[in-house]
Amino acid sequence: MASGLAEDAAAQSFAAGNVAVLPVGEAAGPEARAAHDYLGRRVAVIDIGSNSIRLVVFEGSARAPIPIFNEKVMCGLGRGMRASGRLNPEGVVQARTNLGRFAGAAAAMKVASLSAFATAAVREAADGPDFIDTLRRDPGLEVRVLSGEDEARLSAYGVMAGFPRAEGIVGDLGGGSLELVRVGGEQAHEMATLPLGPLRLNEAMAQGETIGGQVRRALTGIGWLAGAEGKTLYAVGGAWRSLAKVHMAQHDRALRMIDGYRAGAADFADFAKLLARQSERGLERLPAISVRRIEAVRA
Repeated sequence: MASGLAEDAAAQSFAAGNVAVLPVGEAAGPEARAAHDYLGRRVAVIDIGSNSIRLVVFEGSARAPIPIFNEKVMCGLGRGMRASGRLNPEGVVQARTNLGRFAGAAAAMKVASLSAFATAAVREAADGPDFIDTLRRDPGLEVRVLSGEDEARLSAYGVMAGFPRAEGIVGDLGGGSLELVRVGGEQAHEMATLPLGPLRLNEAMAQGETIGGQVRRALTGIGWLAGAEGKTLYAVGGAWRSLAKVHMAQHDRALRMIDGYRAGAADFADFAKLLARQSERGLERLPAISVRRIEAVRA
């Protein structure tokens, strides 16, 4: 099984294509002006995850937009939720502050539309609805809370936008959940959402549970995974990217590009076991991993 990092793949596919420079002005016809308006349209997306929040502003065609702004803040909304059932209070304050800033940045960039989505932590927290109501009042964000199935499907669509012939399993690893989707024939097929995000796994480990046991229990009963042997795993999410950066550095790859990075399954599994044996201080010394990502890598 091979592994490919699929984030920002649509932007790569756009950059590899041909771009026609269109005349726009008094001499241009209505078709040229309409095309210019369409290609110049900016849209913004805010992703409110269990571990981080992110703003991305895109410009260009809907099929292959170009990201022109991308900022992430590690807030840890889902930290401690296993025990409390509620969003992390410090994370809520940090998220509200930065989401207000994100909304202001999007307005300053004159985006045509701003869409905000929340995932596992907000979906499952007892105070998730209150958090959404607060954001609606200030800074005026309308946030759509995605179901686990929504998350899985959107991840699959994102991969297929960048890899139209994708054949295998999409694995979107967030702070609070893992979405698995079988893709092939330019379609998303069976899907599952599992409580296997790094935040949850580390909290369970602190309470004496084994990560291996949790993973085995979660995967039990997903029969369609049996047909995935030998297929490609399309890895989506910040935790995967952190692992890939370290793997790339260890193998001294000349081209340091994360998006679309590939590694053999056996090699990557051995590499993950090697990292798992490292102490927290040992992980901190790795230049490719940020301090805020160490928790995810340890899981």
